[in-house]
Amino acid sequence: MSETMARAALSQAKQQQILAGARAVFLEVGFERASVDVMAARAGVSKATVYSHFQDKKALFVACSIEQSAGMRQGVLQLLEASSGDLENDLLRLGETVMRYVLSRDAIALRRVVVAEASRFPELGRALWEDGACCMRTRFSEFLQKWVDAGVLRIADLSAASGQFLALCRGELYLLTELGVVDVPADEQIRETVRGAVQVFLRAYRA
Repeated sequence: MSETMARAALSQAKQQQILAGARAVFLEVGFERASVDVMAARAGVSKATVYSHFQDKKALFVACSIEQSAGMRQGVLQLLEASSGDLENDLLRLGETVMRYVLSRDAIALRRVVVAEASRFPELGRALWEDGACCMRTRFSEFLQKWVDAGVLRIADLSAASGQFLALCRGELYLLTELGVVDVPADEQIRETVRGAVQVFLRAYRA
């Protein structure tokens, strides 16, 4: 490994270290009460090191939010690229993967912070939409197009259909979890919600 590559890897590792500390503080106290001093201490770095990687607390918050969705995005993209050849099975796996992520404690907690700050920082919502939901909808539309071309599905608006499928998967279970009525849904609850979503989606769009 060259010296330049080694420095880049070290910088990336330090950035991940900072994000881990910052995320923990944001989830505990929210954006307004979060202190860069506390985040630096939690990450085990100096305040100067934090600012050498991130311009300000808002930039740090945006980075934490985007990174939080990176795991789900990667998992979804892997599923879309490794289709089983069985449409219903692929939709079930995709829906369950998305739901397990969005219903996790950390994802719900971070979303609450994002929603609380969205009116003051609309660019945060845009960044999360473009990097997360919009990107995933585009790739899911490409996946659906293959089934349309094969004559299995009949869809006029792929982007709308993609959004509808993800909304169906969330269903009432997501709202109950976000409101704290349900803590962490059981796998069977997730499977049942997604199974219903897939059935409705296929009834609407199967050729």
